[in-house]
Amino acid sequence: MEMFNYYFKLSIRNLIRNRLFFILMISTLAVGVGVFLANIAIIKSMSSDPIPYKSKNIFNVSLNIWPNDTPDAELIEIMRYDDAMHLLKNNIATHTMVHYQSQVYTRDIDSTNLTRHQAVVRATTPGFFPLTDAPFAFGGSWQQDRAKQIVIGDTLNQQIFGGGNSVGKTLEIDGKPFEIVGVLKPWELKPLFYHAEDGQKFTTTDDIYAPIETAMDNEWVVNVRSSATERSDSVSDNRGKNVFFIQTFVQLDNQQQKNAMQQYIDNYSQHRQQQGEYLRANDNRLLDVNQWLKHKEVVDERMLAFALATSLFLAVCIFNASSLLLARYHSARFETGLRRAVGARMKDVFYQGLVESVLVGVCCAILALLFGWIFLQISITLFPALEHTSDIDAPLIIIGIGIALVTSFISMLYPLIRSCRTPLSTTLK
Repeated sequence: MEMFNYYFKLSIRNLIRNRLFFILMISTLAVGVGVFLANIAIIKSMSSDPIPYKSKNIFNVSLNIWPNDTPDAELIEIMRYDDAMHLLKNNIATHTMVHYQSQVYTRDIDSTNLTRHQAVVRATTPGFFPLTDAPFAFGGSWQQDRAKQIVIGDTLNQQIFGGGNSVGKTLEIDGKPFEIVGVLKPWELKPLFYHAEDGQKFTTTDDIYAPIETAMDNEWVVNVRSSATERSDSVSDNRGKNVFFIQTFVQLDNQQQKNAMQQYIDNYSQHRQQQGEYLRANDNRLLDVNQWLKHKEVVDERMLAFALATSLFLAVCIFNASSLLLARYHSARFETGLRRAVGARMKDVFYQGLVESVLVGVCCAILALLFGWIFLQISITLFPALEHTSDIDAPLIIIGIGIALVTSFISMLYPLIRSCRTPLSTTLK
Protein backbone atom coordinates (compact mmCIF):
# COMPACT_ATOMS: atom_id res chain seq x y z
CA MET A 1 0.00 0.00 0.00
CA GLU A 2 2.89 2.32 0.77
CA MET A 3 4.37 1.77 -2.68
CA PHE A 4 0.99 2.37 -4.30
CA ASN A 5 0.67 5.71 -2.51
CA TYR A 6 4.15 6.61 -3.74
CA TYR A 7 3.28 5.64 -7.33
CA PHE A 8 0.00 7.55 -7.07
CA LYS A 9 1.68 10.75 -5.85
CA LEU A 10 4.33 10.43 -8.54
CA SER A 11 1.64 9.97 -11.21
CA ILE A 12 -0.23 13.08 -10.04
CA ARG A 13 3.03 15.03 -10.12
CA ASN A 14 3.70 13.83 -13.67
CA LEU A 15 0.18 14.75 -14.80
CA ILE A 16 0.44 18.26 -13.33
CA ARG A 17 3.94 18.85 -14.70
CA ASN A 18 2.93 17.65 -18.18
CA ARG A 19 -0.67 18.83 -18.00
CA LEU A 20 -0.95 20.10 -21.58
CA PHE A 21 0.34 16.79 -22.91
CA PHE A 22 -2.02 14.72 -20.76
CA ILE A 23 -5.00 16.97 -21.52
CA LEU A 24 -4.40 16.29 -25.21
CA MET A 25 -4.02 12.56 -24.62
CA ILE A 26 -7.08 12.27 -22.35
CA SER A 27 -9.19 14.33 -24.75
CA THR A 28 -8.16 12.10 -27.66
CA LEU A 29 -9.20 8.95 -25.82
CA ALA A 30 -12.35 10.55 -24.38
CA VAL A 31 -13.65 11.58 -27.81
CA GLY A 32 -13.18 8.04 -29.13
CA VAL A 33 -14.79 6.42 -26.09
CA GLY A 34 -17.62 8.99 -26.04
CA VAL A 35 -18.60 8.41 -29.67
CA PHE A 36 -18.39 4.64 -29.13
CA LEU A 37 -20.53 4.85 -25.97
CA ALA A 38 -23.24 6.95 -27.67
CA ASN A 39 -23.45 4.41 -30.46
CA ILE A 40 -23.66 1.52 -27.98
CA ALA A 41 -26.52 3.32 -26.20
CA ILE A 42 -28.54 3.52 -29.42
CA ILE A 43 -27.85 -0.07 -30.54
CA LYS A 44 -28.47 -1.42 -27.02
CA SER A 45 -31.98 0.04 -26.99
CA MET A 46 -32.67 -1.05 -30.55
CA SER A 47 -31.63 -4.64 -29.88
CA SER A 48 -32.95 -4.94 -26.34
CA ASP A 49 -35.63 -7.43 -25.34
CA PRO A 50 -38.69 -5.35 -24.36
CA ILE A 51 -40.23 -8.06 -22.18
CA PRO A 52 -37.35 -10.49 -21.43
CA TYR A 53 -39.07 -12.72 -18.89
CA LYS A 54 -41.77 -13.84 -21.34
CA SER A 55 -40.64 -12.76 -24.82
CA LYS A 56 -40.30 -16.42 -25.88
CA ASN A 57 -43.95 -16.99 -24.98
CA ILE A 58 -45.53 -14.09 -26.91
CA PHE A 59 -46.11 -14.65 -30.64
CA ASN A 60 -47.28 -12.54 -33.54
CA VAL A 61 -49.77 -14.39 -35.74
CA SER A 62 -49.56 -13.97 -39.53
CA LEU A 63 -52.02 -15.77 -41.80
CA ASN A 64 -51.45 -16.80 -45.42
CA ILE A 65 -55.05 -16.12 -46.46
CA TRP A 66 -55.76 -13.76 -49.37
CA PRO A 67 -59.16 -13.09 -50.96
CA ASN A 68 -58.20 -13.21 -54.66
CA ASP A 69 -55.99 -15.19 -57.02
CA THR A 70 -53.12 -12.67 -57.12
CA PRO A 71 -51.54 -13.10 -53.69
CA ASP A 72 -48.12 -11.69 -52.96
CA ALA A 73 -45.50 -14.25 -51.98
CA GLU A 74 -44.72 -12.36 -48.77
CA LEU A 75 -46.99 -12.80 -45.76
CA ILE A 76 -48.90 -9.74 -44.64
CA GLU A 77 -48.80 -9.17 -40.87
CA ILE A 78 -52.25 -7.61 -40.69
CA MET A 79 -55.57 -9.41 -41.02
CA ARG A 80 -59.27 -8.80 -41.53
CA TYR A 81 -61.72 -8.19 -38.72
CA ASP A 82 -63.38 -11.58 -39.26
CA ASP A 83 -60.04 -13.43 -39.14
CA ALA A 84 -59.02 -11.61 -35.95
CA MET A 85 -62.35 -12.39 -34.25
CA HIS A 86 -61.97 -16.08 -35.14
CA LEU A 87 -58.48 -16.15 -33.60
CA LEU A 88 -59.78 -14.31 -30.54
CA LYS A 89 -62.17 -17.21 -29.84
CA ASN A 90 -59.40 -19.81 -29.57
CA ASN A 91 -59.20 -21.71 -26.28
CA ILE A 92 -55.53 -22.61 -26.69
CA ALA A 93 -53.54 -19.48 -25.86
CA THR A 94 -53.11 -18.25 -22.30
CA HIS A 95 -53.93 -14.74 -23.53
CA THR A 96 -54.96 -13.42 -26.95
CA MET A 97 -55.16 -9.81 -28.05
CA VAL A 98 -56.06 -8.15 -31.33
CA HIS A 99 -55.52 -4.44 -31.93
CA TYR A 100 -55.17 -1.48 -34.22
CA GLN A 101 -54.02 2.08 -33.59
CA SER A 102 -56.04 5.27 -33.88
CA GLN A 103 -55.82 8.94 -32.85
CA VAL A 104 -58.47 11.08 -31.18
CA TYR A 105 -58.90 14.40 -29.41
CA THR A 106 -59.94 14.29 -25.77
CA ARG A 107 -60.64 16.43 -22.72
CA ASP A 108 -62.02 16.15 -19.18
CA ILE A 109 -65.77 16.42 -19.71
CA ASP A 110 -66.20 18.18 -16.33
CA SER A 111 -63.52 20.78 -17.00
CA THR A 112 -64.33 24.37 -17.90
CA ASN A 113 -61.20 24.36 -20.05
CA LEU A 114 -62.12 23.53 -23.63
CA THR A 115 -58.55 22.59 -24.61
CA ARG A 116 -58.43 19.19 -26.27
CA HIS A 117 -55.43 16.87 -26.16
CA GLN A 118 -54.40 14.71 -29.08
CA ALA A 119 -54.12 11.13 -27.88
CA VAL A 120 -52.92 7.85 -29.39
CA VAL A 121 -55.50 5.09 -28.96
CA ARG A 122 -54.90 1.35 -28.86
CA ALA A 123 -58.18 -0.25 -29.89
CA THR A 124 -57.80 -3.71 -28.45
CA THR A 125 -59.23 -6.48 -26.27
CA PRO A 126 -58.88 -7.17 -22.52
CA GLY A 127 -56.18 -9.77 -23.25
CA PHE A 128 -53.82 -6.91 -24.13
CA PHE A 129 -53.13 -6.11 -20.49
CA PRO A 130 -52.11 -9.54 -19.10
CA LEU A 131 -50.27 -10.38 -22.35
CA THR A 132 -48.07 -7.25 -22.18
CA ASP A 133 -48.10 -7.11 -18.35
CA ALA A 134 -49.26 -3.49 -18.54
CA PRO A 135 -48.92 -2.20 -14.93
CA PHE A 136 -52.12 -0.78 -13.44
CA ALA A 137 -51.86 2.00 -10.88
CA PHE A 138 -55.62 2.15 -10.34
CA GLY A 139 -58.60 0.13 -11.50
CA GLY A 140 -58.50 -2.49 -14.25
CA SER A 141 -59.75 -3.36 -17.70
CA TRP A 142 -63.26 -3.18 -19.17
CA GLN A 143 -65.44 -6.30 -19.05
CA GLN A 144 -67.79 -5.85 -22.02
CA ASP A 145 -66.87 -5.79 -25.71
CA ARG A 146 -68.84 -2.64 -26.51
CA ALA A 147 -68.44 -0.85 -23.22
CA LYS A 148 -67.94 2.90 -23.32
CA GLN A 149 -65.07 2.42 -20.93
CA ILE A 150 -61.36 3.08 -21.36
CA VAL A 151 -57.99 2.69 -19.68
CA ILE A 152 -55.62 5.65 -19.83
CA GLY A 153 -51.83 5.89 -19.61
CA ASP A 154 -49.88 7.80 -16.99
CA THR A 155 -48.84 10.63 -19.34
CA LEU A 156 -52.42 11.48 -20.33
CA ASN A 157 -53.53 11.14 -16.72
CA GLN A 158 -50.89 13.70 -15.74
CA GLN A 159 -51.84 16.06 -18.58
CA ILE A 160 -55.59 16.10 -17.94
CA PHE A 161 -56.09 15.16 -14.29
CA GLY A 162 -52.71 16.07 -12.78
CA GLY A 163 -52.04 12.46 -11.78
CA GLY A 164 -53.69 10.49 -9.03
CA ASN A 165 -56.66 8.14 -9.15
CA SER A 166 -58.94 9.21 -12.01
CA VAL A 167 -60.97 5.98 -12.11
CA GLY A 168 -64.66 6.84 -12.39
CA LYS A 169 -64.03 10.16 -14.13
CA THR A 170 -65.25 10.81 -17.66
CA LEU A 171 -63.27 11.75 -20.74
CA GLU A 172 -64.87 13.36 -23.74
CA ILE A 173 -63.49 11.74 -26.89
CA ASP A 174 -64.52 13.31 -30.17
CA GLY A 175 -67.59 14.73 -28.44
CA LYS A 176 -68.73 11.53 -26.68
CA PRO A 177 -68.35 10.52 -22.99
CA PHE A 178 -66.24 7.54 -21.93
CA GLU A 179 -65.76 6.31 -18.37
CA ILE A 180 -62.22 5.71 -17.11
CA VAL A 181 -62.00 2.27 -15.49
CA GLY A 182 -58.23 1.95 -15.25
CA VAL A 183 -55.06 4.04 -15.04
CA LEU A 184 -51.63 2.64 -15.87
CA LYS A 185 -48.39 3.34 -14.07
CA PRO A 186 -45.51 4.95 -16.01
CA TRP A 187 -44.71 2.26 -18.57
CA GLU A 188 -42.07 1.91 -21.26
CA LEU A 189 -41.47 -0.82 -23.81
CA LYS A 190 -38.29 -0.49 -25.87
CA PRO A 191 -38.86 -1.42 -28.62
CA LEU A 192 -42.67 -1.20 -28.76
CA PHE A 193 -42.98 -4.80 -29.95
CA TYR A 194 -46.73 -4.82 -30.55
CA HIS A 195 -46.36 -1.86 -32.96
CA ALA A 196 -42.89 -2.37 -34.45
CA GLU A 197 -43.65 -0.63 -37.74
CA ASP A 198 -44.70 2.68 -39.30
CA GLY A 199 -41.70 4.35 -37.65
CA GLN A 200 -43.25 3.87 -34.20
CA LYS A 201 -41.14 1.07 -32.78
CA PHE A 202 -39.42 3.48 -30.37
CA THR A 203 -42.35 5.71 -29.49
CA THR A 204 -43.88 5.83 -26.02
CA THR A 205 -46.72 3.55 -24.99
CA ASP A 206 -50.26 4.63 -25.83
CA ASP A 207 -52.45 7.27 -24.18
CA ILE A 208 -55.80 5.48 -24.33
CA TYR A 209 -56.79 1.80 -24.48
CA ALA A 210 -60.34 1.12 -25.63
CA PRO A 211 -62.47 -1.89 -26.64
CA ILE A 212 -61.90 -2.57 -30.33
CA GLU A 213 -65.64 -2.94 -30.95
CA THR A 214 -66.29 0.44 -29.32
CA ALA A 215 -63.54 2.07 -31.37
CA MET A 216 -64.97 0.70 -34.61
CA ASP A 217 -68.57 1.61 -33.66
CA ASN A 218 -67.41 5.20 -33.04
CA GLU A 219 -65.50 5.31 -36.35
CA TRP A 220 -62.08 5.90 -34.78
CA VAL A 221 -59.85 5.97 -37.84
CA VAL A 222 -57.30 3.28 -38.62
CA ASN A 223 -53.95 4.99 -38.14
CA VAL A 224 -51.78 2.03 -39.17
CA ARG A 225 -50.82 0.17 -42.31
CA SER A 226 -53.90 -1.24 -44.02
CA SER A 227 -54.74 -3.04 -47.24
CA ALA A 228 -58.05 -3.74 -48.96
CA THR A 229 -59.36 -5.56 -52.02
CA GLU A 230 -62.81 -4.02 -51.82
CA ARG A 231 -64.27 -0.65 -50.92
CA SER A 232 -65.14 0.17 -47.32
CA ASP A 233 -67.06 3.35 -46.52
CA SER A 234 -66.17 3.58 -42.82
CA VAL A 235 -64.25 1.85 -40.05
CA SER A 236 -67.37 0.07 -38.81
CA ASP A 237 -67.99 -1.07 -42.39
CA ASN A 238 -64.74 -3.07 -42.26
CA ARG A 239 -66.55 -5.91 -40.52
CA GLY A 240 -67.15 -8.72 -42.97
CA LYS A 241 -65.05 -7.10 -45.71
CA ASN A 242 -61.63 -7.77 -47.18
CA VAL A 243 -59.95 -4.92 -45.32
CA PHE A 244 -56.69 -5.86 -43.58
CA PHE A 245 -55.77 -3.64 -40.61
CA ILE A 246 -55.69 -5.71 -37.39
CA GLN A 247 -52.69 -7.38 -35.72
CA THR A 248 -52.92 -10.40 -33.43
CA PHE A 249 -50.63 -11.59 -30.65
CA VAL A 250 -51.00 -14.69 -28.48
CA GLN A 251 -49.26 -15.91 -25.33
CA LEU A 252 -48.27 -19.57 -25.55
CA ASP A 253 -46.51 -20.81 -22.44
CA ASN A 254 -45.30 -24.19 -23.67
CA GLN A 255 -44.53 -26.15 -26.82
CA GLN A 256 -47.83 -28.02 -26.68
CA GLN A 257 -49.74 -24.74 -26.84
CA LYS A 258 -47.58 -23.54 -29.72
CA ASN A 259 -48.13 -26.75 -31.70
CA ALA A 260 -51.87 -26.59 -31.05
CA MET A 261 -52.06 -22.92 -32.11
CA GLN A 262 -50.12 -23.66 -35.30
CA GLN A 263 -52.59 -26.42 -36.10
CA TYR A 264 -55.49 -24.10 -35.26
CA ILE A 265 -54.44 -21.38 -37.71
CA ASP A 266 -53.52 -23.95 -40.38
CA ASN A 267 -56.98 -25.51 -40.08
CA TYR A 268 -58.56 -22.08 -40.31
CA SER A 269 -56.69 -21.14 -43.49
CA GLN A 270 -57.68 -24.48 -45.05
CA HIS A 271 -61.29 -23.78 -44.11
CA ARG A 272 -61.12 -20.36 -45.79
CA GLN A 273 -59.58 -21.96 -48.88
CA GLN A 274 -62.50 -24.37 -49.06
CA GLN A 275 -64.79 -21.34 -49.02
CA GLY A 276 -63.15 -20.02 -52.17
CA GLU A 277 -60.26 -17.92 -50.88
CA TYR A 278 -56.61 -18.32 -51.81
CA LEU A 279 -53.48 -19.13 -49.82
CA ARG A 280 -50.13 -17.46 -50.18
CA ALA A 281 -47.04 -19.53 -50.96
CA ASN A 282 -45.76 -19.14 -47.37
CA ASP A 283 -47.08 -21.04 -44.38
CA ASN A 284 -48.98 -19.45 -41.52
CA ARG A 285 -46.43 -18.03 -39.12
CA LEU A 286 -45.91 -17.69 -35.38
CA LEU A 287 -42.95 -15.45 -34.46
CA ASP A 288 -41.95 -14.79 -30.86
CA VAL A 289 -41.11 -11.24 -29.77
CA ASN A 290 -37.42 -11.30 -30.66
CA GLN A 291 -38.01 -13.12 -33.94
CA TRP A 292 -40.72 -10.58 -34.73
CA LEU A 293 -38.42 -7.61 -33.99
CA LYS A 294 -35.70 -9.15 -36.14
CA HIS A 295 -38.21 -9.71 -38.94
CA LYS A 296 -39.28 -6.05 -38.71
CA GLU A 297 -35.58 -5.00 -38.89
CA VAL A 298 -35.79 -2.96 -35.71
CA VAL A 299 -31.99 -2.68 -35.57
CA ASP A 300 -31.16 -0.36 -38.45
CA GLU A 301 -28.32 -1.73 -40.59
CA ARG A 302 -26.98 1.82 -40.92
CA MET A 303 -26.46 1.90 -37.16
CA LEU A 304 -24.50 -1.36 -37.34
CA ALA A 305 -22.31 0.17 -40.05
CA PHE A 306 -21.86 3.24 -37.88
CA ALA A 307 -20.91 0.97 -34.97
CA LEU A 308 -18.10 -0.50 -37.07
CA ALA A 309 -16.98 3.01 -38.04
CA THR A 310 -16.94 4.18 -34.40
CA SER A 311 -14.96 1.08 -33.39
CA LEU A 312 -12.34 1.92 -36.00
CA PHE A 313 -12.37 5.55 -34.85
CA LEU A 314 -11.75 4.39 -31.26
CA ALA A 315 -8.82 2.27 -32.48
CA VAL A 316 -7.36 5.33 -34.23
CA CYS A 317 -7.74 7.36 -31.02
CA ILE A 318 -5.91 4.66 -29.04
CA PHE A 319 -3.13 4.59 -31.63
CA ASN A 320 -2.76 8.38 -31.51
CA ALA A 321 -2.72 8.40 -27.70
CA SER A 322 -0.11 5.63 -27.71
CA SER A 323 2.03 7.62 -30.16
CA LEU A 324 1.81 10.67 -27.89
CA LEU A 325 2.84 8.58 -24.88
CA LEU A 326 5.72 7.05 -26.79
CA ALA A 327 7.01 10.53 -27.52
CA ARG A 328 6.52 11.54 -23.91
CA TYR A 329 8.40 8.51 -22.53
CA HIS A 330 11.17 9.10 -25.04
CA SER A 331 11.60 12.70 -23.85
CA ALA A 332 11.58 11.51 -20.22
CA ARG A 333 14.04 8.66 -20.75
CA PHE A 334 16.77 10.43 -18.77
CA GLU A 335 14.46 10.71 -15.73
CA THR A 336 13.55 7.04 -16.04
CA GLY A 337 17.21 6.08 -16.38
CA LEU A 338 18.12 8.12 -13.32
CA ARG A 339 15.45 6.34 -11.26
CA ARG A 340 16.80 2.99 -12.37
CA ALA A 341 20.37 4.10 -11.64
CA VAL A 342 19.53 4.85 -8.01
CA GLY A 343 17.91 1.42 -7.48
CA ALA A 344 14.46 1.33 -9.13
CA ARG A 345 13.80 -1.95 -10.89
CA MET A 346 12.18 -2.25 -14.30
CA LYS A 347 9.02 -3.66 -12.74
CA ASP A 348 8.86 -0.64 -10.39
CA VAL A 349 8.87 1.66 -13.42
CA PHE A 350 6.22 -0.55 -15.04
CA TYR A 351 3.99 -0.56 -11.93
CA GLN A 352 4.24 3.21 -11.67
CA GLY A 353 3.18 3.44 -15.32
CA LEU A 354 0.16 1.20 -14.61
CA VAL A 355 -0.96 3.45 -11.75
CA GLU A 356 -0.54 6.42 -14.07
CA SER A 357 -2.68 4.68 -16.71
CA VAL A 358 -5.45 4.09 -14.12
CA LEU A 359 -5.37 7.77 -13.16
CA VAL A 360 -5.52 8.78 -16.82
CA GLY A 361 -8.32 6.26 -17.37
CA VAL A 362 -10.44 7.73 -14.56
CA CYS A 363 -10.03 11.25 -15.99
CA CYS A 364 -10.81 9.86 -19.45
CA ALA A 365 -13.94 8.10 -18.15
CA ILE A 366 -15.38 11.29 -16.66
CA LEU A 367 -14.76 13.23 -19.86
CA ALA A 368 -15.95 10.33 -22.05
CA LEU A 369 -19.32 10.15 -20.26
CA LEU A 370 -19.80 13.87 -20.89
CA PHE A 371 -18.81 13.49 -24.56
CA GLY A 372 -21.04 10.42 -24.88
CA TRP A 373 -24.07 12.36 -23.64
CA ILE A 374 -23.27 15.27 -25.98
CA PHE A 375 -22.85 12.97 -29.00
CA LEU A 376 -26.13 11.21 -28.12
CA GLN A 377 -27.98 14.55 -28.04
CA ILE A 378 -26.41 15.51 -31.37
CA SER A 379 -27.57 12.20 -32.87
CA ILE A 380 -31.11 12.78 -31.59
CA THR A 381 -31.09 16.32 -33.02
CA LEU A 382 -29.94 15.10 -36.44
CA PHE A 383 -32.22 12.03 -36.41
CA PRO A 384 -35.42 12.81 -34.41
CA ALA A 385 -36.60 9.21 -34.80
CA LEU A 386 -33.92 8.26 -32.24
CA GLU A 387 -35.45 10.48 -29.54
CA HIS A 388 -37.04 7.66 -27.56
CA THR A 389 -34.57 4.94 -28.46
CA SER A 390 -31.82 5.38 -25.98
CA ASP A 391 -30.26 6.91 -22.92
CA ILE A 392 -27.04 6.39 -21.02
CA ASP A 393 -28.20 4.38 -18.02
CA ALA A 394 -26.28 2.94 -15.08
CA PRO A 395 -25.05 -0.23 -16.88
CA LEU A 396 -23.78 1.91 -19.78
CA ILE A 397 -21.99 4.24 -17.35
CA ILE A 398 -20.19 1.21 -15.90
CA ILE A 399 -19.38 -0.01 -19.42
CA GLY A 400 -18.07 3.46 -20.33
CA ILE A 401 -15.80 3.58 -17.29
CA GLY A 402 -14.51 0.09 -18.09
CA ILE A 403 -13.81 0.98 -21.74
CA ALA A 404 -12.00 4.17 -20.68
CA LEU A 405 -9.75 2.24 -18.25
CA VAL A 406 -9.02 -0.47 -20.82
CA THR A 407 -8.23 1.98 -23.63
CA SER A 408 -5.98 3.97 -21.31
CA PHE A 409 -4.09 0.80 -20.37
CA ILE A 410 -3.79 -0.33 -24.00
CA SER A 411 -2.49 3.06 -25.12
CA MET A 412 0.15 3.03 -22.37
CA LEU A 413 1.20 -0.60 -22.67
CA TYR A 414 3.56 -0.39 -25.65
CA PRO A 415 5.27 2.87 -24.56
CA LEU A 416 5.77 1.39 -21.07
CA ILE A 417 7.32 -1.78 -22.44
CA ARG A 418 9.63 0.25 -24.69
CA SER A 419 10.61 2.45 -21.76
CA CYS A 420 11.37 -0.51 -19.47
CA ARG A 421 13.37 -2.42 -22.12
CA THR A 422 15.66 0.46 -22.99
CA PRO A 423 19.19 -0.47 -21.74
CA LEU A 424 20.27 1.63 -18.80
CA SER A 425 23.71 2.32 -20.33
CA THR A 426 22.06 3.74 -23.46
CA THR A 427 19.80 6.01 -21.43
CA LEU A 428 22.63 7.45 -19.30
CA LYS A 429 25.04 8.19 -22.16
